[in-house]
Amino acid sequence: MGGNRMSNNAVNDDVDPTDGRNESLNERMDRNWNEMMQELRVTQTGVQIFTGFLLTIAFQQRFGQLTTFQLRVYLVLVVAAVFTTALGLAPVSVHRSLFRMGAKMIIV
Repeated sequence: MGGNRMSNNAVNDDVDPTDGRNESLNERMDRNWNEMMQELRVTQTGVQIFTGFLLTIAFQQRFGQLTTFQLRVYLVLVVAAVFTTALGLAPVSVHRSLFRMGAKMIIV
């Protein structure tokens, strides 16, 4: 496992002692991780709402009046939204497996 770990010197070189934060390396990594997770949560929520909206369109009365082109565009958008949702959820499982392996510095 030693090959997967980043050296402390490489991480410490990135620390700016004049930024006013008095935090340890672990505290800094935890803060960075929490910021990344918050950004991911915001993105996931938006994509899931958009996907749900696209899926409800099919139940509208005028959906049957779509042209072939409009229907194809709709289906492409649904597939893209579902794919994007899956990609947005994938980091959760990747995080769990990598985090248990002690790769926190590499992930963050």
